[in-house]
Amino acid sequence: MSRRKKAKVEFKEEKDDKSAINDEDVVSDLPEKQKSSSNDKKSGVGSSRASTKKEKKEDIKKEKDDDKKKEQDNDSELDDPVIKDLFSGLEGAAFQSRMPFDKLTSTEAACFPDIAGAVLQTVKVYLNIRNRILKMWLDNPKQQLILDDAIRNMEPPYNSDLPLLRRAHAFLERNGFINFGIFKRLQPIPSKKYGKVIVIGAGIAGLAAAQQLQQFGLEVIVLEARDRVGGRIATFRKGNYIADLGAMVVTGLGGNPVTTLSKQIDMELHRIRQKCPLYQSCGVTVDKDKDEMVEREFNRLLEATSYLSHQLDFNYAGNKPVSLGQALEWVIKLQEKHVKEKQILHLKSVVSLQDKLKSNQYELIRVKETMQDINAKVQEVSKIDKRDLNQEFTYRSGMRDLNALAREWDQLKEQEKEIEDKLKELESSPPSDVYLSSKDRQILDWHFANLEFANATPLSNLSLKHWDQDDDFEFTGNHLTVKFLEFHLGKSNGQTIPPLVVILVMS
Repeated sequence: MSRRKKAKVEFKEEKDDKSAINDEDVVSDLPEKQKSSSNDKKSGVGSSRASTKKEKKEDIKKEKDDDKKKEQDNDSELDDPVIKDLFSGLEGAAFQSRMPFDKLTSTEAACFPDIAGAVLQTVKVYLNIRNRILKMWLDNPKQQLILDDAIRNMEPPYNSDLPLLRRAHAFLERNGFINFGIFKRLQPIPSKKYGKVIVIGAGIAGLAAAQQLQQFGLEVIVLEARDRVGGRIATFRKGNYIADLGAMVVTGLGGNPVTTLSKQIDMELHRIRQKCPLYQSCGVTVDKDKDEMVEREFNRLLEATSYLSHQLDFNYAGNKPVSLGQALEWVIKLQEKHVKEKQILHLKSVVSLQDKLKSNQYELIRVKETMQDINAKVQEVSKIDKRDLNQEFTYRSGMRDLNALAREWDQLKEQEKEIEDKLKELESSPPSDVYLSSKDRQILDWHFANLEFANATPLSNLSLKHWDQDDDFEFTGNHLTVKFLEFHLGKSNGQTIPPLVVILVMS
């Protein structure tokens, strides 16, 4: 599974239909005629509002029902026109069989060296035969596609080279591209046994391998340590309650052999909705913005670990391979260090501004004291009626200095205001003192636990270098599941299982 895949079964938000509707909102939604009548007749306002509320609720309910119906109409993945187009034709048959439509695979090139080394036209003939056989099988996977039927249904001119057709059919059958799963056999299993094989483990892979080997004429023994088959595929049953403990989700139909299996047993698959509200232990939902913020950070952390591994080749520490869990915690510590560094830079900026403000205040005090001294001398000289030359010079130079100091005072006051505004701005928006709060970390731990679920092991056991190596080979399309989640109370009363919720235990 990919890095970001929540195994989310459809989570329905149970909202109270009796949601409060403001009278003003109701009136604003009424036609103009109804608005005027409700305003003209005050005595009928109450009943009018009550009926309007009822109509509003009915409209809301109708919209919800329409949305639900629309979701149900588009619920089946195979009914999606895009998916249908993707699976149709020869190209769709090759895609669904995990084979390139217009070229040989390396396995085919090894098995058909004469075709691989031939001219382009010969290669195209083989590819057409191969893709047509694949399409025949996928069109009717409930019945064995025998060679005679493949020859009979092959369109001309591709049915002219019977030896090539036989070889292509044998290759596809031997490599499990056709005649796999649960289907009706038209030819009996060979009675003559060509050898013995022991398959260890009766999981889905072991059972499928045993079935194919048996069909190829081998005597097969399956060894299983448990007292049941299925491996990680297990169904819990207790009374009327049934729950799948594994393999409950199909991770996309594109190129997935489960698509063929679902057709063989008439299993209808439905898309899994992406609604997944998280609930605290007290029953309160986690804030949507908070949830989305932590989810974005979770993906950023995975991108950071991917960069460490694939770009910086940081996959070993102390001659030991680094696990994904270790790398994630190291990146988190680096982020916490970065938060502290941002705090230090913020405090340094505050201290720097405070020093500037302090210098500004000293300058203001200096200017004020100087103005007081000069003003005292000017006032003393101004009281003299007949001033001599020296006194006149003292008076005029004093007035000049007072004007200059007044301008300097104004500039210092403006500077003071600017510094104070910057200080207020810094103090009003300080950087976070923590990278993740305790609640943030709990939500992040849920994502980590979900990733462990997807990989079936703790993050400390996952190799940083190799844990996501299958990302390029994932099946395309939505995640799907089977809608059989029903239980019965008593003998006749049926009830659907309540929506599953995810609860965060807040310790």
